[in-house]
Amino acid sequence: MKRDHPKRKIYLRIFSLLLAIYLILMLAFSTFFLSKQKKIAMMDLQTDGLYLSTSIERIIKDYVSNNQIIDITKVRKELVNTLYLEPDTELAFFTGDYELVYNTNPYWTVSYTSQVVGNHYYTDYAYINPEDWFSDEESQEIEDYLYAAPKAEKVGDLSGYAVYVEGFWLDNEMMIPKTIYVHRMYADEFNKNGELSRSSGVPGDVIVYETNYENKKGLPYYDQTAEIIPNNLGNPNNEEQNALRKAVINPANLNQLIPPLFMKLEKSEVYSEKVNLFNYRFYWIEPYQRTLEDGSYSPFWTVVGRNVNLWEQTVPTLKFIWATGFIIIIFAFILSSQTYKTIQKRKILEKQRREMVNALAHDLKTPLSIISGYAQNLQENVLAEKREHYIAQIQENVGRMDNIIREMLELSKVESDTFQMNVEEVSLRGLCQEVLQRYKPICDEKGINLQLEGEAVVKADTSLLARVMDNFVINAIENTPEDGNIRISIHDHLLEVYNSGSRIPEEQIEDVWLPFKKGEASRGKTKGTGLGLAIARSILELHHFSYGAKNLDDGVVFWFKFQ
Repeated sequence: MKRDHPKRKIYLRIFSLLLAIYLILMLAFSTFFLSKQKKIAMMDLQTDGLYLSTSIERIIKDYVSNNQIIDITKVRKELVNTLYLEPDTELAFFTGDYELVYNTNPYWTVSYTSQVVGNHYYTDYAYINPEDWFSDEESQEIEDYLYAAPKAEKVGDLSGYAVYVEGFWLDNEMMIPKTIYVHRMYADEFNKNGELSRSSGVPGDVIVYETNYENKKGLPYYDQTAEIIPNNLGNPNNEEQNALRKAVINPANLNQLIPPLFMKLEKSEVYSEKVNLFNYRFYWIEPYQRTLEDGSYSPFWTVVGRNVNLWEQTVPTLKFIWATGFIIIIFAFILSSQTYKTIQKRKILEKQRREMVNALAHDLKTPLSIISGYAQNLQENVLAEKREHYIAQIQENVGRMDNIIREMLELSKVESDTFQMNVEEVSLRGLCQEVLQRYKPICDEKGINLQLEGEAVVKADTSLLARVMDNFVINAIENTPEDGNIRISIHDHLLEVYNSGSRIPEEQIEDVWLPFKKGEASRGKTKGTGLGLAIARSILELHHFSYGAKNLDDGVVFWFKFQ
């Protein structure tokens, strides 16, 4: 409908304004939050870097003489056994000449018994480089078993995998396995807190991987079992992690950062490198000794690097904030649209009140003028022979005013917020038959043919729905020419009242439901109050029934849909 276009434009403008405000605020908050998260990630790396640097200093102090490491192999083993790194983190340890002493790697860490003294077993550690002994598919399978964490809920459930080396050769800190066994472990016992406390394997339930290594170097062979340990020093072999590892062990990067670092020896800093929109690579470089008497650089350097995906860290919070903000925007839009509707409704009601007062004044003015004129004639005894005619006209106009006032009161009552309906099942056919029977004599006088088709039962207030049908039929009778037709059809949750005769101008078809709007004058010389269809409209809206009127080629149909 044309009158809805301004409303749609206003709603669109309101929503567009709120959406623009929402997007600006959310983007500003997201930018601020990402920058804060970046600072937090840098502080976390700084804290971890200081811890790792202190740990390394504590380990190597017993192996350093004249700024040289006495036994690098033992230092590496100590570092493997002691250091703990967070995920997505790599570490490298250099000499003062930028020679790599130790770095984290994708190798597997293995613990084994190095010697037995009495009842004491001494554990040592070594590395296995899976790329040297297994295919990529086999390496991935073994790592999947190594880092698998199935959730056991009851006894007998799979609880994990134990990965062992059976027989191996040692080449300094590197281990060459003969055979790797993967044992499936099943839950045996849970503690009182429901946590798994014991697991065991089934004999023979193993997966075997052979290396077929030929010991041409004369390496010592150990016929014992060693356990492969899942730990945070063996970060996964993915593209980002490998790139970080290469950057950390690259001495050229360290050499570039040393001069600016020593310009600020009082405070080490985290250096950042932007990889893409949300991914950053952070570095923390710490000297072994900050102050040297001869003014030279530190004899050793610790470099810690970390890949940080700010999007992954912030997306849960940002999702919540964006969703909450959007809900607030929608709520604000609904509230503003409802406020606008309320204002518009008040304007319409105010306009209708003014029109109704004017129309009421006009409709009451005519009978009052007639009554005043006839009363004056009676008082002055003018044309005494028409005394009975004057009295009859006065009574007729008084009755007309009485009808207007009563229907005004009825409309006011139906539209009041305190009005209560008595809802029950109503037979529409039976209700229509009663109304048609009441007006059949008038129709017979005009030769109007009455028809009733269909049947339905609806939940409604019987007296109010009867008032609607009464008004529909009266309106049809008043606008049907002699020998015309009135037909009531009930079908598909729809009731239609058709009357033959002249059509309603399309521009006025919506106004016939308003008080004192009687439509096209040529539709009939009605003496109605103009409130009947307005009352019918209020009753139908009270029942939440849709309604309307439409023109046909030979007449007009008034209808309403019921549930």
